[in-house]
Amino acid sequence: MLYRYLQKLLLIAGNAAVLLFCCQAVATPYWITGGTLIDGTGAEPRPNPGIFINEGNIVSLGEPETLPADAREINAEGKWVLPGLFDLHAHITFKLAGARDLEDDVINALRSERFLERYQEIGVTVVRDVASRYHVGYSLKRAQRGGLIGGARIYVSGPLITTTGGHATEFQPLIPPIWAVEADGPWEFRKRVRKAAKLGADLIKTTTPYTLEELSAAVEEAHLWKLRLTAHLGGAQDPYHTSGRIAVDAGVDSMEHLYPFGDDDVYRDMVEKNINLVPTIGYHLRELDGQYTYSADYLEKHLGHTYEGMVERFRRMHELGVKFAVGTDSNAKDLPTIDKIYLQELEGFTLGGLTHMEIIQGATLIGAETMGLDGEAGSIDAGKW
Repeated sequence: MLYRYLQKLLLIAGNAAVLLFCCQAVATPYWITGGTLIDGTGAEPRPNPGIFINEGNIVSLGEPETLPADAREINAEGKWVLPGLFDLHAHITFKLAGARDLEDDVINALRSERFLERYQEIGVTVVRDVASRYHVGYSLKRAQRGGLIGGARIYVSGPLITTTGGHATEFQPLIPPIWAVEADGPWEFRKRVRKAAKLGADLIKTTTPYTLEELSAAVEEAHLWKLRLTAHLGGAQDPYHTSGRIAVDAGVDSMEHLYPFGDDDVYRDMVEKNINLVPTIGYHLRELDGQYTYSADYLEKHLGHTYEGMVERFRRMHELGVKFAVGTDSNAKDLPTIDKIYLQELEGFTLGGLTHMEIIQGATLIGAETMGLDGEAGSIDAGKW
Protein backbone atom coordinates (compact mmCIF):
# COMPACT_ATOMS: atom_id res chain seq x y z
CA MET A 1 0.00 0.00 0.00
CA LEU A 2 2.71 2.48 1.01
CA TYR A 3 4.83 1.52 -1.99
CA ARG A 4 1.92 2.31 -4.33
CA TYR A 5 1.31 5.60 -2.50
CA LEU A 6 4.93 6.67 -2.78
CA GLN A 7 5.14 5.48 -6.37
CA LYS A 8 2.12 7.62 -7.29
CA LEU A 9 3.61 10.61 -5.49
CA LEU A 10 6.96 10.17 -7.20
CA LEU A 11 5.46 9.85 -10.65
CA ILE A 12 3.43 13.01 -10.15
CA ALA A 13 6.34 14.79 -8.52
CA GLY A 14 8.42 13.81 -11.50
CA ASN A 15 6.22 15.92 -13.76
CA ALA A 16 6.56 18.96 -11.51
CA ALA A 17 10.21 18.44 -10.68
CA VAL A 18 11.27 18.03 -14.28
CA LEU A 19 9.34 21.15 -15.14
CA LEU A 20 10.99 23.17 -12.38
CA PHE A 21 14.46 22.12 -13.44
CA CYS A 22 13.93 22.37 -17.19
CA CYS A 23 12.53 25.86 -17.01
CA GLN A 24 15.81 26.86 -15.42
CA ALA A 25 17.68 25.53 -18.43
CA VAL A 26 15.48 27.10 -21.13
CA ALA A 27 14.34 30.19 -19.18
CA THR A 28 10.72 29.70 -20.28
CA PRO A 29 8.19 31.42 -17.99
CA TYR A 30 5.70 28.96 -16.46
CA TRP A 31 2.42 29.48 -14.65
CA ILE A 32 1.33 26.32 -12.81
CA THR A 33 -2.32 26.24 -11.78
CA GLY A 34 -4.56 23.68 -10.11
CA GLY A 35 -3.62 20.57 -8.24
CA THR A 36 -2.62 20.04 -4.63
CA LEU A 37 0.56 21.60 -3.29
CA ILE A 38 2.97 19.82 -0.94
CA ASP A 39 5.56 22.52 -0.46
CA GLY A 40 8.31 20.48 1.25
CA THR A 41 8.19 22.34 4.57
CA GLY A 42 6.06 19.77 6.36
CA ALA A 43 2.91 21.88 6.05
CA GLU A 44 -0.31 20.07 5.26
CA PRO A 45 -1.20 19.67 1.56
CA ARG A 46 -3.28 22.57 0.28
CA PRO A 47 -4.80 23.73 -3.00
CA ASN A 48 -2.11 25.09 -5.27
CA PRO A 49 -2.45 28.90 -5.23
CA GLY A 50 -0.61 29.13 -8.54
CA ILE A 51 3.15 29.16 -9.02
CA PHE A 52 4.85 31.61 -11.36
CA ILE A 53 8.33 30.59 -12.51
CA ASN A 54 10.61 32.73 -14.64
CA GLU A 55 14.25 32.22 -15.67
CA GLY A 56 14.43 29.09 -13.57
CA ASN A 57 13.27 30.61 -10.29
CA ILE A 58 9.97 30.68 -8.45
CA VAL A 59 8.88 34.30 -8.66
CA SER A 60 5.67 34.14 -6.67
CA LEU A 61 2.87 32.00 -5.29
CA GLY A 62 -0.57 33.27 -6.17
CA GLU A 63 -1.60 34.87 -9.43
CA PRO A 64 0.81 37.65 -10.47
CA GLU A 65 -0.50 41.02 -11.59
CA THR A 66 0.81 40.37 -15.08
CA LEU A 67 2.14 37.34 -16.91
CA PRO A 68 4.69 37.53 -19.73
CA ALA A 69 3.15 37.04 -23.13
CA ASP A 70 5.26 33.92 -23.69
CA ALA A 71 4.37 32.32 -20.34
CA ARG A 72 3.29 28.70 -20.65
CA GLU A 73 0.37 27.71 -18.44
CA ILE A 74 0.44 24.21 -16.94
CA ASN A 75 -2.82 22.86 -15.54
CA ALA A 76 -2.02 20.45 -12.69
CA GLU A 77 -5.64 19.71 -11.84
CA GLY A 78 -5.95 16.31 -10.16
CA LYS A 79 -2.22 16.10 -9.51
CA TRP A 80 0.22 16.77 -6.69
CA VAL A 81 2.76 19.56 -7.03
CA LEU A 82 6.04 19.00 -5.16
CA PRO A 83 9.55 20.47 -5.11
CA GLY A 84 12.22 18.61 -7.02
CA LEU A 85 13.57 15.63 -5.08
CA PHE A 86 17.10 15.11 -3.72
CA ASP A 87 19.43 12.09 -3.67
CA LEU A 88 22.25 12.87 -1.23
CA HIS A 89 24.25 9.66 -1.56
CA ALA A 90 25.15 8.53 -5.07
CA HIS A 91 28.19 7.19 -6.92
CA ILE A 92 27.14 7.57 -10.53
CA THR A 93 30.65 7.62 -12.04
CA PHE A 94 31.68 4.01 -11.36
CA LYS A 95 30.34 0.50 -10.84
CA LEU A 96 30.65 -0.83 -7.32
CA ALA A 97 31.00 -4.41 -8.55
CA GLY A 98 32.91 -5.89 -11.47
CA ALA A 99 36.16 -4.96 -13.19
CA ARG A 100 35.66 -1.29 -12.42
CA ASP A 101 39.35 -0.42 -12.57
CA LEU A 102 39.46 -1.49 -16.21
CA GLU A 103 36.58 0.65 -17.41
CA ASP A 104 37.16 3.60 -19.69
CA ASP A 105 36.72 7.10 -18.23
CA VAL A 106 34.89 8.29 -21.34
CA ILE A 107 32.35 5.47 -21.09
CA ASN A 108 31.88 6.32 -17.41
CA ALA A 109 31.34 9.99 -18.21
CA LEU A 110 28.79 9.24 -20.94
CA ARG A 111 26.91 6.81 -18.72
CA SER A 112 26.97 9.37 -15.90
CA GLU A 113 25.36 11.94 -18.17
CA ARG A 114 22.59 9.48 -18.95
CA PHE A 115 22.23 8.78 -15.22
CA LEU A 116 21.64 12.47 -14.52
CA GLU A 117 19.04 12.58 -17.28
CA ARG A 118 17.32 9.52 -15.82
CA TYR A 119 17.26 11.08 -12.37
CA GLN A 120 15.55 14.13 -13.81
CA GLU A 121 12.98 11.93 -15.56
CA ILE A 122 11.88 10.43 -12.23
CA GLY A 123 11.70 13.80 -10.47
CA VAL A 124 15.09 13.92 -8.75
CA THR A 125 16.60 17.31 -9.53
CA VAL A 126 19.64 17.35 -7.19
CA VAL A 127 22.22 14.56 -6.87
CA ARG A 128 25.08 14.66 -4.38
CA ASP A 129 27.89 12.43 -5.68
CA VAL A 130 29.86 11.41 -2.58
CA ALA A 131 32.86 9.67 -4.19
CA SER A 132 33.68 9.97 -7.86
CA ARG A 133 35.87 7.97 -10.20
CA TYR A 134 39.16 9.87 -10.57
CA HIS A 135 38.30 13.30 -12.07
CA VAL A 136 35.11 12.20 -13.85
CA GLY A 137 32.89 13.83 -11.23
CA TYR A 138 34.69 17.16 -11.46
CA SER A 139 34.50 17.11 -15.27
CA LEU A 140 30.83 16.17 -15.20
CA LYS A 141 30.05 19.12 -12.95
CA ARG A 142 32.03 21.55 -15.12
CA ALA A 143 30.30 20.28 -18.25
CA GLN A 144 26.89 20.76 -16.67
CA ARG A 145 27.58 24.21 -15.28
CA GLY A 146 28.92 25.19 -18.68
CA GLY A 147 25.69 24.15 -20.37
CA LEU A 148 27.13 21.15 -22.22
CA ILE A 149 24.88 18.59 -20.51
CA GLY A 150 21.60 18.68 -18.63
CA GLY A 151 19.89 16.37 -16.20
CA ALA A 152 19.67 16.58 -12.43
CA ARG A 153 22.03 19.12 -10.92
CA ILE A 154 25.14 17.35 -9.62
CA TYR A 155 27.25 18.30 -6.61
CA VAL A 156 30.51 16.39 -6.28
CA SER A 157 33.06 15.48 -3.65
CA GLY A 158 35.57 13.97 -6.04
CA PRO A 159 37.35 10.88 -4.67
CA LEU A 160 36.63 10.40 -0.98
CA ILE A 161 39.35 10.80 1.66
CA THR A 162 40.29 7.87 3.89
CA THR A 163 43.30 6.57 5.78
CA THR A 164 45.69 3.94 4.44
CA GLY A 165 43.69 0.73 4.19
CA GLY A 166 40.45 2.57 4.96
CA HIS A 167 37.02 2.01 3.48
CA ALA A 168 37.01 2.07 -0.34
CA THR A 169 40.58 0.75 -0.55
CA GLU A 170 39.83 -2.83 0.50
CA PHE A 171 38.32 -4.18 -2.70
CA GLN A 172 41.52 -4.43 -4.74
CA PRO A 173 44.31 -3.53 -2.28
CA LEU A 174 47.18 -3.99 -4.75
CA ILE A 175 45.71 -1.41 -7.14
CA PRO A 176 45.36 2.30 -6.27
CA PRO A 177 41.67 2.95 -5.58
CA ILE A 178 39.74 4.74 -8.30
CA TRP A 179 37.30 6.56 -6.02
CA ALA A 180 39.36 7.24 -2.89
CA VAL A 181 42.60 8.92 -1.86
CA GLU A 182 44.57 7.89 1.21
CA ALA A 183 45.85 10.26 3.90
CA ASP A 184 47.40 9.72 7.31
CA GLY A 185 47.63 12.40 9.96
CA PRO A 186 45.95 15.81 10.18
CA TRP A 187 48.20 17.59 7.69
CA GLU A 188 47.70 14.96 4.99
CA PHE A 189 43.96 15.28 5.52
CA ARG A 190 44.24 19.05 5.15
CA LYS A 191 46.23 18.65 1.95
CA ARG A 192 43.64 16.30 0.46
CA VAL A 193 40.87 18.76 1.30
CA ARG A 194 42.82 21.60 -0.29
CA LYS A 195 43.39 19.62 -3.46
CA ALA A 196 39.70 18.72 -3.69
CA ALA A 197 38.79 22.39 -3.28
CA LYS A 198 41.32 23.32 -5.96
CA LEU A 199 39.75 20.84 -8.40
CA GLY A 200 36.22 22.12 -7.82
CA ALA A 201 34.68 19.95 -5.10
CA ASP A 202 31.31 21.05 -3.72
CA LEU A 203 31.80 19.06 -0.52
CA ILE A 204 34.24 16.71 1.20
CA LYS A 205 33.56 13.04 1.97
CA THR A 206 35.57 10.99 4.47
CA THR A 207 35.38 7.33 5.42
CA THR A 208 36.46 5.21 8.37
CA PRO A 209 38.83 4.78 10.08
CA TYR A 210 39.86 8.24 11.18
CA THR A 211 41.16 9.78 14.38
CA LEU A 212 39.63 12.82 16.01
CA GLU A 213 42.72 14.83 15.06
CA GLU A 214 42.50 13.78 11.41
CA LEU A 215 38.79 14.41 11.03
CA SER A 216 38.89 17.68 12.97
CA ALA A 217 41.63 18.95 10.66
CA ALA A 218 39.61 17.94 7.60
CA VAL A 219 36.48 19.67 8.92
CA GLU A 220 38.35 22.85 9.79
CA GLU A 221 40.04 22.96 6.39
CA ALA A 222 36.79 22.24 4.55
CA HIS A 223 35.06 25.07 6.37
CA LEU A 224 37.91 27.45 5.50
CA TRP A 225 37.09 26.68 1.86
CA LYS A 226 33.35 27.09 2.59
CA LEU A 227 32.75 23.41 1.93
CA ARG A 228 30.68 21.01 3.99
CA LEU A 229 32.04 17.67 5.12
CA THR A 230 30.06 14.46 5.39
CA ALA A 231 31.44 11.41 7.16
CA HIS A 232 30.84 7.73 6.43
CA LEU A 233 30.07 6.00 9.72
CA GLY A 234 30.66 2.44 10.89
CA GLY A 235 31.59 -0.51 8.74
CA ALA A 236 34.38 -3.07 8.95
CA GLN A 237 36.90 -0.28 9.57
CA ASP A 238 35.03 0.82 12.73
CA PRO A 239 35.04 -2.39 14.82
CA TYR A 240 34.44 -0.60 18.13
CA HIS A 241 31.69 1.64 16.74
CA THR A 242 33.39 4.88 17.75
CA SER A 243 33.08 6.74 14.44
CA GLY A 244 29.89 8.52 15.46
CA ARG A 245 31.46 10.01 18.56
CA ILE A 246 34.56 11.07 16.61
CA ALA A 247 32.44 12.63 13.86
CA VAL A 248 30.25 14.57 16.29
CA ASP A 249 33.24 15.85 18.25
CA ALA A 250 35.03 16.82 15.02
CA GLY A 251 32.04 18.93 13.98
CA VAL A 252 31.09 17.24 10.70
CA ASP A 253 28.13 18.67 8.81
CA SER A 254 26.34 15.40 8.07
CA MET A 255 26.75 11.65 8.41
CA GLU A 256 26.15 8.63 6.21
CA HIS A 257 24.72 5.11 6.83
CA LEU A 258 23.01 3.07 9.54
CA TYR A 259 25.83 0.78 10.58
CA PRO A 260 26.45 0.67 14.36
CA PHE A 261 28.31 3.90 15.15
CA GLY A 262 27.30 5.17 18.57
CA ASP A 263 24.73 5.41 21.34
CA ASP A 264 22.02 7.72 22.63
CA ASP A 265 24.58 10.30 23.71
CA VAL A 266 25.88 10.50 20.14
CA TYR A 267 22.34 10.77 18.77
CA ARG A 268 21.48 13.57 21.20
CA ASP A 269 24.63 15.44 20.23
CA MET A 270 23.66 15.09 16.58
CA VAL A 271 20.37 16.79 17.35
CA GLU A 272 22.04 19.53 19.42
CA LYS A 273 24.62 20.25 16.70
CA ASN A 274 22.09 19.95 13.85
CA ILE A 275 23.99 17.09 12.19
CA ASN A 276 21.62 15.29 9.84
CA LEU A 277 21.96 11.64 8.84
CA VAL A 278 21.64 10.14 5.36
CA PRO A 279 20.67 6.60 6.41
CA THR A 280 20.83 4.85 3.00
CA ILE A 281 18.28 2.40 4.39
CA GLY A 282 17.46 0.92 0.98
CA TYR A 283 21.12 0.12 0.38
CA HIS A 284 21.32 -1.61 3.76
CA LEU A 285 18.22 -3.66 3.00
CA ARG A 286 19.75 -4.84 -0.27
CA GLU A 287 23.07 -5.46 1.46
CA LEU A 288 21.49 -7.56 4.20
CA ASP A 289 19.65 -9.47 1.47
CA GLY A 290 23.02 -10.56 0.05
CA GLN A 291 22.87 -8.41 -3.10
CA TYR A 292 26.32 -6.90 -2.61
CA THR A 293 29.83 -7.98 -1.62
CA TYR A 294 29.21 -9.51 1.79
CA SER A 295 26.70 -11.99 3.20
CA ALA A 296 24.37 -11.20 6.09
CA ASP A 297 26.40 -13.56 8.29
CA TYR A 298 29.61 -11.66 7.46
CA LEU A 299 27.93 -8.33 8.18
CA GLU A 300 26.76 -9.54 11.58
CA LYS A 301 30.08 -11.13 12.54
CA HIS A 302 32.45 -8.39 11.35
CA LEU A 303 30.32 -5.24 11.48
CA GLY A 304 27.75 -6.04 14.16
CA HIS A 305 25.20 -5.15 11.49
CA THR A 306 21.81 -6.88 11.58
CA TYR A 307 18.35 -6.00 10.33
CA GLU A 308 16.91 -5.84 13.84
CA GLY A 309 19.72 -3.67 15.17
CA MET A 310 19.52 -1.34 12.19
CA VAL A 311 15.78 -0.79 12.59
CA GLU A 312 16.19 -0.22 16.32
CA ARG A 313 18.90 2.42 15.71
CA PHE A 314 16.80 4.13 13.07
CA ARG A 315 13.73 4.31 15.30
CA ARG A 316 15.72 5.46 18.32
CA MET A 317 17.38 8.30 16.42
CA HIS A 318 14.00 9.38 15.10
CA GLU A 319 12.53 9.34 18.62
CA LEU A 320 15.37 11.56 19.83
CA GLY A 321 14.89 14.07 17.01
CA VAL A 322 17.64 13.28 14.49
CA LYS A 323 16.72 14.55 11.03
CA PHE A 324 17.11 12.32 7.98
CA ALA A 325 17.80 13.11 4.33
CA VAL A 326 17.24 10.74 1.43
CA GLY A 327 20.24 9.10 -0.23
CA THR A 328 20.21 5.84 -2.19
CA ASP A 329 23.92 4.87 -2.29
CA SER A 330 23.35 4.09 -5.96
CA ASN A 331 26.21 3.44 -8.34
CA ALA A 332 26.55 3.22 -12.11
CA LYS A 333 25.20 -0.31 -12.36
CA ASP A 334 21.91 0.92 -10.84
CA LEU A 335 21.07 3.15 -13.80
CA PRO A 336 18.38 0.81 -15.24
CA THR A 337 16.54 0.55 -11.90
CA ILE A 338 17.13 3.88 -10.18
CA ASP A 339 13.39 4.59 -10.10
CA LYS A 340 12.75 1.44 -8.06
CA ILE A 341 15.82 2.04 -5.89
CA TYR A 342 14.68 5.57 -5.06
CA LEU A 343 11.21 4.34 -4.15
CA GLN A 344 12.70 1.61 -1.97
CA GLU A 345 14.67 4.28 -0.12
CA LEU A 346 11.53 6.32 0.53
CA GLU A 347 9.58 3.28 1.65
CA GLY A 348 12.46 2.19 3.90
CA PHE A 349 12.12 5.39 5.92
CA THR A 350 8.90 3.98 7.42
CA LEU A 351 11.07 1.46 9.30
CA GLY A 352 12.36 4.40 11.33
CA GLY A 353 8.82 5.43 12.21
CA LEU A 354 8.74 8.45 9.90
CA THR A 355 5.40 9.69 8.60
CA HIS A 356 4.71 10.13 4.90
CA MET A 357 5.17 13.89 5.25
CA GLU A 358 8.47 13.46 7.11
CA ILE A 359 9.67 11.22 4.29
CA ILE A 360 8.79 13.85 1.70
CA GLN A 361 10.66 16.43 3.78
CA GLY A 362 13.69 14.14 3.83
CA ALA A 363 13.58 14.05 0.06
CA THR A 364 13.15 17.82 -0.30
CA LEU A 365 13.80 20.54 2.29
CA ILE A 366 15.85 18.47 4.76
CA GLY A 367 17.93 17.26 1.83
CA ALA A 368 18.53 20.87 0.83
CA GLU A 369 19.29 21.84 4.44
CA THR A 370 21.84 19.02 4.74
CA MET A 371 23.64 20.41 1.70
CA GLY A 372 23.36 24.04 2.78
CA LEU A 373 20.95 24.77 -0.07
CA ASP A 374 17.78 25.38 1.93
CA GLY A 375 17.92 29.09 1.15
CA GLU A 376 17.67 28.40 -2.57
CA ALA A 377 15.99 25.01 -3.07
CA GLY A 378 14.05 22.22 -1.37
CA SER A 379 10.65 23.86 -0.97
CA ILE A 380 8.10 25.75 -3.03
CA ASP A 381 8.91 29.32 -2.00
CA ALA A 382 9.44 32.56 -3.89
CA GLY A 383 13.07 33.09 -4.85
CA LYS A 384 13.99 29.40 -4.95
CA TRP A 385 14.77 27.29 -7.99
